[in-house]
Amino acid sequence: MTDATRIPAFCTQCRSRCGCIAVIEGGRLTAVEPDPRHPSGAKLCPKGRAAPELVHHPDRLTRPLRRVGAKGDRSADAWAPISWDEALDEIGARLGGIRDAGGPEQVAFSVTTPSGTHMSDSIAWVERFIAAFGSPNTIYSTEICNWHKDVATRFTYGWDIGTPDVARADVVLLWGWNPTATWLARSVEIQKALKRGAKLVVVDPRPTLYSRHAASWLRVRPGADRLLALCLARALIDAGRIDGDFLTRWTDAPLLVRQDIGRRLRGRDLGWTDAPEAMIGLDAAGRLLAYDPAEGRWLDETAAPTLDGAVTTPGPEGAIPCRTVFATLRDALSPFTPERACAEAGVDRAAFDRAAELIGGGGRVAYYAWNGVGQSADATQTDRAISILYALTGCYGAAGGNVPGAAASFNPLYGPDLLGEAQRAKALGRDARPLGPAGQGWVTAEAVYDAILERRPYPVRALVSFGGNLLAAQPETARARQALEALDLHVHADFFLNETAAHADIVLPAATSWEREGLRPGFDASLEGLRRVQLRPAVVEPVGEARGDTEIVMAMAERLGLSAQMFDGDVDAGYAHILAPTGLTPQALRAAPEGVTLPDEVRLRPFDPDGFPTPSKRLELFSDRLAAAGYDALPCAPPQEASPPQGYPLRLGCAKTLTYCHSQGRNLPSLRRLQPDPILQMAPETAAEYGLAEGDWTEVRTASGRFAARAAIVKQLAPGAVYAQHGWAGAGPDGSTLNLNAAMSVERRDPISGSLPLRAGWCALGTVEFNSPPK
Repeated sequence: MTDATRIPAFCTQCRSRCGCIAVIEGGRLTAVEPDPRHPSGAKLCPKGRAAPELVHHPDRLTRPLRRVGAKGDRSADAWAPISWDEALDEIGARLGGIRDAGGPEQVAFSVTTPSGTHMSDSIAWVERFIAAFGSPNTIYSTEICNWHKDVATRFTYGWDIGTPDVARADVVLLWGWNPTATWLARSVEIQKALKRGAKLVVVDPRPTLYSRHAASWLRVRPGADRLLALCLARALIDAGRIDGDFLTRWTDAPLLVRQDIGRRLRGRDLGWTDAPEAMIGLDAAGRLLAYDPAEGRWLDETAAPTLDGAVTTPGPEGAIPCRTVFATLRDALSPFTPERACAEAGVDRAAFDRAAELIGGGGRVAYYAWNGVGQSADATQTDRAISILYALTGCYGAAGGNVPGAAASFNPLYGPDLLGEAQRAKALGRDARPLGPAGQGWVTAEAVYDAILERRPYPVRALVSFGGNLLAAQPETARARQALEALDLHVHADFFLNETAAHADIVLPAATSWEREGLRPGFDASLEGLRRVQLRPAVVEPVGEARGDTEIVMAMAERLGLSAQMFDGDVDAGYAHILAPTGLTPQALRAAPEGVTLPDEVRLRPFDPDGFPTPSKRLELFSDRLAAAGYDALPCAPPQEASPPQGYPLRLGCAKTLTYCHSQGRNLPSLRRLQPDPILQMAPETAAEYGLAEGDWTEVRTASGRFAARAAIVKQLAPGAVYAQHGWAGAGPDGSTLNLNAAMSVERRDPISGSLPLRAGWCALGTVEFNSPPK
């Protein structure tokens, strides 16, 4: 029997990036085990343990393929093996030809999420290649995934949501986020916090493990998160449970807002020629105070601004009525009462009062929100409402709160400087949503389909996909097929010939993260984890001729004349660039495969003394940037709740599962045994109303389509709402489609980010009709 080799590693299958030990026998990965010595290695989920099944799966792509049959045909006869040189030469020549003839914007890219796939080690390299190529069009699905917690928060904090310092928190607020299914290492940290006495507030329409352990479970009605956040914010202000010192010293709360035009009062509005860009505050005596946003300071160092004030001040064009941001916010919150939270958001009054008491109790509060908030038609303003609620506690950046940043500076690799503003401006959909993801070159699939099929605003002729499974991950599946079939060139790199890859012209076999190196500068399950830097080795040789995504883009760059922008193909040079500020080297990390702990800790209160990275250098409750683009500066507009379409009385949401990540894993036997079929969670009352028993197949119908799932009856789930799972593809009983996205619409989008209400649609249930084809 061959002796086993045990190699320190970390799993990239999901956002948790759990530290682990890879067990190798006879050149094969035979097991993946937890590594309790690692800051995120206490446990492993079924997906991580199933890694050997993935790496050595008999259906793995092992050589490049060229399509010789019809698009969509996955049979062996539809494909012919070709060499890597043949594939790369053809790809380089055809992409270069499209770029030279019509511009690089006519090539779109599709990149799978680094939060839930093996792409996390290579995403920066792929993005760097795309920027060097010159395309502003990458389908990244960020508008329905990470954009709101990572970018929309910047309208308030200037930073992202930060890492919750659960280890020192008194209260942990989980808003629409279930870490037991999506982030095991964070779940471990929360369990530790509960054991030492921290209190838990859970906002979720579904009963989860943590809702059962919560001091307050707010069983919010799907789509009512913003309203609930605003009601809680008012409750904190009315009860005086806010950090007034933090609001005065570090936020824009004492700055004045013009009530006539809804913009900040500036020196130019008052005719101040010596300080036209100054923002204006107010002291308790009603005197105007000049604030320099460039320096982040009051011009009068003895100034004592007040939070709650109003003044009408003369200007060159007449009197200007003004109120402080805090007073403006308080007035805007007046309609958002606890009674409204109960009536419209569906929460229990005792749970609401307890949540307000805990959040505003003066303790250290940490929070997290993700897809449950981000997948709605007002996702950006919902995120703003939660961020403002959190700002009232004064915990952002503090010990036991949410702390932005890392334990050290790392140089970015992804290369935003490689794509000029002229090209950025061509991003599809940027005109419609100028502050949204398109500003970073992350475009919606819908916009790319328009450019392919209707050639507007210009044609997209080619698509290069790194694992992006559009047919399983995005709505409009029928239109997506039409678009994929209309492309001049479609290249797809992946582990398997999935639904989307089957429409490609050339398929490239991608190596899993277990078959290549991967650099991780910090593990953000905790602040302590952020100190760990690790260069994971390849634990086994690539299967067949598979290559890592980084190796693939290096080879493409060489054929397109872009090697100079890609460190001349030297991966170590790229690693050295990333690590330079830390003093670490790739060689030092290879000598310590378990990782290196940085000497410095994550900096608390990074805004002290230089301020926040916002236009005002303060945490911004009132966003002038949103106002200037025509959006609401405060997220307090009345919610525009869509009425249920006639004939579709049930709320339809979706939720993630511990068993699978997105569309992956359903071909792995151990995972399929855990969950063999898609489920539709429903309350016992709903099941009884429709005559359904546990495990019965049912058809879910919406105004846009239909899909099939098995009934899963869940106690404590509110009647009137059902919850499906995305990521399933293919056919169920007698041809009924299992794909949730076949029934999702793109008609309603968040006006700022383009997100979709995937968690708050409407549906009806019926008997599965086996004699009609799936839509």
